[in-house]
Order: sequence, then structure tokens, then C-alpha cells
Amino acid sequence: MSTEFESRQPGQAASLLADADGTPVEAPATGDGAIDTVLADLASAQDASLAERIDAGERALIALQSRLNDLGGA
Repeated sequence: MSTEFESRQPGQAASLLADADGTPVEAPATGDGAIDTVLADLASAQDASLAERIDAGERALIALQSRLNDLGGA
């Protein structure tokens, strides 16, 4: 049985999460395209291999740290 998680492609604008009973729900958008993209990639990687999940997590971490650094320099 294919789920919406499996059919989503990395880089899609909306990220999917699951609520307590496993029903997919869309995460709210941040308004920052780069952050929304890496969070969508992270969500869609949850059904992927461990290496792909780690890679998506590292990309999200880098993007989030970059945005925080931007705020610190403002």
C-alpha cells in the first residue's frame, strides 16, 4: 500500500508530518522558501533509508543554522 509520504518528492513546498494516530497532516509554512524546502525534504525522508534521513537532517540543520546566523548579524 502506497502512502502520501512515499509518493512525495524531495523539494516539494509542503512538508508532511503525522499526527498521533499516524494520519498525515501538513506542517505550516514558515514563509522562508529555503527552510520550507529542507523541512519538506526532512519529512519526506522519514520513510527512506537511514543514510537518507541523516542527510536530510543535516541539510535541515545547516539551513536552520544559516538563518539563525543571519538574524544574529542583523
